[in-house]
Order: sequence, then C-alpha cells, then structure tokens
Amino acid sequence: MAESELEKAFETLTEALTLTESEITEEVKVIEQQIQELKDRIVELNTKQEALAHDRESLSEMFSRYASD
Repeated sequence: MAESELEKAFETLTEALTLTESEITEEVKVIEQQIQELKDRIVELNTKQEALAHDRESLSEMFSRYASD
C-alpha cells in the first residue's frame, strides 16, 4: 500500500513538473516575442533618428546658403 501511495505521489509530482515546464516554456515564448518587438522598435527609432539627422543637416545647409546671400 505504501508503494501505491508513493507511485501516486510520484505521478502527482511528475504532473506538477510537467505543468511547470509548460508554463515556463510559454513564459519564455512571450519574453522572446517581447524582445523581438523591442528590437524592431529600436530599428524603427534608429531609422527615424537617421532621417531627422539628415533633415537637420539639410536645413542647416539651406540656412547657410540663405544667410550668405
């Protein structure tokens, strides 16, 4: 009888570990998705920053031309 109870306890523990493993796997997937979204956002912001730097340079050149006339 003790062996039967031990087997049940082991099965319960196995189920709990399996559930925990699947929960961890799901959390990892969510975190990986968030990391990818952040990487995409960084690329987007870097592109905007480059465009703004180019615009600022163009405006400075135009201002210099008009100021020298």
